[in-house]
Amino acid sequence: MCSYLGKKYSSGDTVEKAQENEIIEGMREASYKQLGLYISVTIFALILSFSVVAFLLFATSPRDIGALGVTLWFIALFICATSAILLVRYNLGRRRHPEIQERFLVYRRSLRGSAVMGLFLAIGLAMQSLRMLNLGDILLFLLTLAIIELYFRTKKS
Repeated sequence: MCSYLGKKYSSGDTVEKAQENEIIEGMREASYKQLGLYISVTIFALILSFSVVAFLLFATSPRDIGALGVTLWFIALFICATSAILLVRYNLGRRRHPEIQERFLVYRRSLRGSAVMGLFLAIGLAMQSLRMLNLGDILLFLLTLAIIELYFRTKKS
């Protein structure tokens, strides 16, 4: 038995193999901590943006808050929708991918898709509130979002 950093390895394992295993375990732990931080920030953004949306919706009127307040409301709505959709999509994708590195990729893919969906919701509501939304605009906007999504799916990184 060989011992390296408090862990026991069989005599067939070399010190280099033990060091490599330690590096891999350290990378997994770092990915796990980074993913936990991202999920915590997402939950915080959801709570904060939902609070802003609810406050501006129930406590004020659009005339009282002005153009800047309405813009802030739509930005908060975008963040709220994106983070809520992100958490739902991540939890659904997490069940299929138990490995932590795969979960991180699921989070990144879910973030991109959720941002597109949240953007569609916020811009659609903003255009509707300005009475500028019609069927042609909806189709053009969906086509633009589909092209953006297609670009990111086919992009080689």
